[in-house]
Amino acid sequence: MRKIVFNKKFLVIAGLCLSAAGALALKSRTSTQASDSSFQVDGLNISIQQCEGKSQEIMEEDIDETISNEVMALEEKGHHYEIGDVIEAGEASFVPMTKEIDDETAYHAFGGITSKSGKNYVIVVKSENELTQGDLETVVETVKEQVK
Repeated sequence: MRKIVFNKKFLVIAGLCLSAAGALALKSRTSTQASDSSFQVDGLNISIQQCEGKSQEIMEEDIDETISNEVMALEEKGHHYEIGDVIEAGEASFVPMTKEIDDETAYHAFGGITSKSGKNYVIVVKSENELTQGDLETVVETVKEQVK
């Protein structure tokens, strides 16, 4: 009987240790994703997120998924949006989106860039003003500096 009590105590202690280790592993994993960032340049809100893979196809899928998520969120809330023609901006192409929420218009653009180290990033640009090719070229140069 004493042996069974010891085994139960051992299992409880081992379970608690494994739970703590798992929590620490998850915490460190989420903190390593801090390479993704948001910042502002010339009144434009820019967010970048590193893609999981290094291939061009994966980056394009991630861009498409980001656009799809935005579209689904807008449709669920009944907001009007319009996706424009691709804008070429240096080393990146952006898909612009105009959305209307509560009689206000917001402008977004979704694109991607590959850093010198070969990592791919999805770029989301948000603005209160219509985005131009020049704006997006500035974004590309700024992001290139950010993700060296």
